[in-house]
Amino acid sequence: MSLLISKDGKQLGPYSLDEARALVLVGYLDANDWAWLDGATDWVPLKEVPGYASKTPTPPTPPAQPAVSPASATASAPATAEQELWRGHPSQVLNLSIYIFWAAVLIVTLFALFALDVFSESQFWALIILGAVTLIALINAVVAYFHLHAIEYVVTNQRVRVISGIFSKDIQEIELFRVKDTMAHQSFFLRLFGLGTITVISGDERNPRIVLSGVPQAVELREKLRSEVMTLRQRFGVREVDVM
Repeated sequence: MSLLISKDGKQLGPYSLDEARALVLVGYLDANDWAWLDGATDWVPLKEVPGYASKTPTPPTPPAQPAVSPASATASAPATAEQELWRGHPSQVLNLSIYIFWAAVLIVTLFALFALDVFSESQFWALIILGAVTLIALINAVVAYFHLHAIEYVVTNQRVRVISGIFSKDIQEIELFRVKDTMAHQSFFLRLFGLGTITVISGDERNPRIVLSGVPQAVELREKLRSEVMTLRQRFGVREVDVM
């Protein structure tokens, strides 16, 4: 059985009934398009051709896609998106000496007031002195806390950023492919708390050095940085040239 199909005023075909079903399924033909069957005397809608609705149309089998090897897939993949490796603030352990100092001042002040019998002689003035010292200690502690909390470190696989400031923001940044060296240092005091300092040295004249202070797991983070630096330098073909 062969059919002539009238679509948009054009005659197509001849098609077999199975081919017509498949073309309807993929949207090339419509079931309401006109069809002329062999031996017929007039055009009829395709859906009214005897046997058309007796079988579910089967879509044509798409051609097999060639296999892609992992190596070629990696080569054609887009460049690696920026991924965050670590984000945080300097540890408040760096302010520990300030907190201890003002706590000691308060204790000494309180002890001196009792030792000099200030409370027994004039409780009002004793409270004034104690309140003034407490207020000064509190102001210094709060300023020290927010001074560190206003600093944020952001380390990604493409750059290192230091964002500082409370009301206004200052951003210092080094692209990793410009990094010449990285160093991690742990003093005895910081090592007790699992902290350290990372120094990043670059060839950028505007930002030759960035220091990340009070960073947890500083040695491990420095190794991640070093690995990402080597990867980017190889990707961009960056080489160091020492000029004598």
